[in-house]
Amino acid sequence: MVIAEQKLLKWGLVLNAIYVLLFFLIRPDGINIVKISITTLLLFSVLIICSLSIKNIYRLKEIPQFSRFLFYMLLIWGGITIVRSFSFSIQDWVTNFGNVYMGLAWIAPLAMVLGLKLENWNIVFKVIFFVFKLMIPVFGISLLFNTSYLQWAWLLRSVNLILLLGLSRISLIKKGIVLVIIGIYILVAISVKQRMDLLFLSLTMGFLIMDKLIGIKIRRVFLKYIISFFILVLILVFTVGYEFVSNTISSIIDFQDSRTFLFYELFNELNLIEKWIGRGSLGTYYSHFFEHTKWYTINILKKPWWGDSSVRITIEVGYLQMILKGGMLLFLLNTLIYINAIYLALFKSSNKFVKRLGYYILVITLLSLVSLRPTFAPTFIFLWMAIGTVLPKKYRLMKDDEIYSVVKQLR
Repeated sequence: MVIAEQKLLKWGLVLNAIYVLLFFLIRPDGINIVKISITTLLLFSVLIICSLSIKNIYRLKEIPQFSRFLFYMLLIWGGITIVRSFSFSIQDWVTNFGNVYMGLAWIAPLAMVLGLKLENWNIVFKVIFFVFKLMIPVFGISLLFNTSYLQWAWLLRSVNLILLLGLSRISLIKKGIVLVIIGIYILVAISVKQRMDLLFLSLTMGFLIMDKLIGIKIRRVFLKYIISFFILVLILVFTVGYEFVSNTISSIIDFQDSRTFLFYELFNELNLIEKWIGRGSLGTYYSHFFEHTKWYTINILKKPWWGDSSVRITIEVGYLQMILKGGMLLFLLNTLIYINAIYLALFKSSNKFVKRLGYYILVITLLSLVSLRPTFAPTFIFLWMAIGTVLPKKYRLMKDDEIYSVVKQLR
């Protein structure tokens, strides 16, 4: 039975990765056989991961009561957010359940249950290295055909998780693969001017260096300052405003802001009730910035417009995406779970594995203020699995040798 579950999990993760790869390489439009075939891979992935999570839901008794309460509330509110966008339109159904940004993004927290079983990380690492081996030739092919590879770079982001958990215990061949993937990851990020991925890698390397060079006591103090400062910034952003925070940072360091207009437009469009409950998983907002940019490009520059519509169904900032879809309630539930998991992992654990998962959660928590929209894709599936692993006290109290006797893929 355990073997069957592990095989199912492997297929669920592999199908999800292949969906991301094919969808963003082929980029099918409308409803056609190609898009239906690719979306079927996603739906099978969702079905497998969710069914395994529901089957093992009894494992939630292993986590603290407060964490369990937050998780249930998040699932309930995520479900309400999806149901609020119910319609009889086939296109709405395809968008809501065939797009990793829409309804499926709020189902992803179920993956936390999979993290409650430590052995599942062996499957995760097998899948990650399978995807890495797949991405190397795909990258070469994309260069030959000059195909846009911005979005399938999502599949490269798992290298941050591998780096955090350590290279010292893996084989020389796998180390070589990781180095090649890092090179491709940097090249992709520079080529498409995706600063977020460079920041992702920089934060990962920064925490790794800190973890190796700074003593435990000083490191704990430093981490407390980082988390406290982030919480302060988060409070200021959603009270005083993002523009104030951006201008303050710009006065201290050379900081190129490209997010203020997103915060301004969204909060000016939502009424008080919508700010708290959002507009549902298919909720949209009107962007004056994109409308003006489109007009300027077409009428002044006399060029075709390839950018977003002024009526936008997603927004680039992770926390804003939560607010657009499920309001401050969805945002608060997510951030409370993130911060609770970070605290337990970094300050209440006895092994490096759980601490490093805490770093992964912390990095994504920080980056969600400027990017990283929640998705039903590897980055967030692994995030929720990480949260599931750091919450149980039994895993946090295990010694390194005990952890690696179970997670053998990192031995």
